[in-house]
Amino acid sequence: MRECQGEAMTRIGEPLAQLHASSLPRIVILISTRIVGGPAKGILQVVPDLQRQGRFDVIVCPFANRGEPESPFIRACRDRKIPLHILHQRFHFDWQPLRDIRGLLNVPRAVVQTHGYKEAIFGLLARNMSGKRWIAFQHGTTQENMKVRLYHRLDRHITARANAIVAVSRELADRRIGPSGRGRLHIIENAVDKLPMGRVRDRCTQIAADAVRPVIGCIGRLSPEKGHRELIAAAGILAAQGMDFSLVFAGDGPERPHLEATARAAGLCGRIRFLGHVARVEDLYAELDMLVLPSRREGMPNVILEAMQYGLPIVATRVGAIPEMITDHVSGLLVPAGDHSALARAMGAFLKDVNRARTFGRRARESLYPRFSPERRLARFEELYDGILETS
Repeated sequence: MRECQGEAMTRIGEPLAQLHASSLPRIVILISTRIVGGPAKGILQVVPDLQRQGRFDVIVCPFANRGEPESPFIRACRDRKIPLHILHQRFHFDWQPLRDIRGLLNVPRAVVQTHGYKEAIFGLLARNMSGKRWIAFQHGTTQENMKVRLYHRLDRHITARANAIVAVSRELADRRIGPSGRGRLHIIENAVDKLPMGRVRDRCTQIAADAVRPVIGCIGRLSPEKGHRELIAAAGILAAQGMDFSLVFAGDGPERPHLEATARAAGLCGRIRFLGHVARVEDLYAELDMLVLPSRREGMPNVILEAMQYGLPIVATRVGAIPEMITDHVSGLLVPAGDHSALARAMGAFLKDVNRARTFGRRARESLYPRFSPERRLARFEELYDGILETS
């Protein structure tokens, strides 16, 4: 077992919980992500705030294969001094981590919190074995293949048995949580930190200095449900109209080879760049003149909040919680999912009228707080934990 303070090994006969001794109610968070995105960003944001409040003993438990290098998510937890207990596994559904999870829950007051289908299975088993309460989070879903779709269906079925269910938006709750779970439902929206006043943003060296301005950015995993094919088609329309722009994709995923081939076939290689994973995405926002999110399916995308934070004009599809975040024709432009012509028209509207684009970006930034503030999100987490601990 590893902790953020250094290495520690469970001694024979010593309960695991003693290595994390605390008189506070314990929150054991299970997550299997390797990257810093989506649910991981929320954990990295809220756990340090919970620690500063000093009301809960929070331990983040990422799954990791034995012998593999530490993931970016684990390194980010260490950087923020978040208490860790790494659940080492020999293969994907190795049941050995269940012993550690039960040990961590072996204190008078404890809750297990899960993020994802695999974690939900462990959460259900740990709840049944320990008698402790279980909180299951529902996030956005992907549709990249049959296996993933089956996993999401399994997650929905198992999550319905949790003591409390959390969704990041009302739309996601309506889509993913059946009538039987509504009485245990909590909505906790994502949040984004306020930028320091007068912050100087570094230029992103991954974008060439001679890139055609303005620069349009699309940030996120390159998977089918993100709608990148429609964005390339829209870029082709704008290029045919003689508009000057560059388009950058930040992120990686299974769609990248196809998207690169599509850009080449459309003769857009001089305008489109694929940056792959960008470690410091905040530097990238400093380079962008517009953010486009052409997704076919979303939960509550952090990338929208981050673009709002930087005052970027936003073009996005009318899916998931995006219409709850952006007011169409006030703080951004929303188009139907899958409609590359409508996407091109909205992007073109901002390209043709820079003052209008800047006004929309300013309105988006002004609409962020207090609704999407970390302080409000922290208060919702505390209410959630207090409520479920009262019933345990």
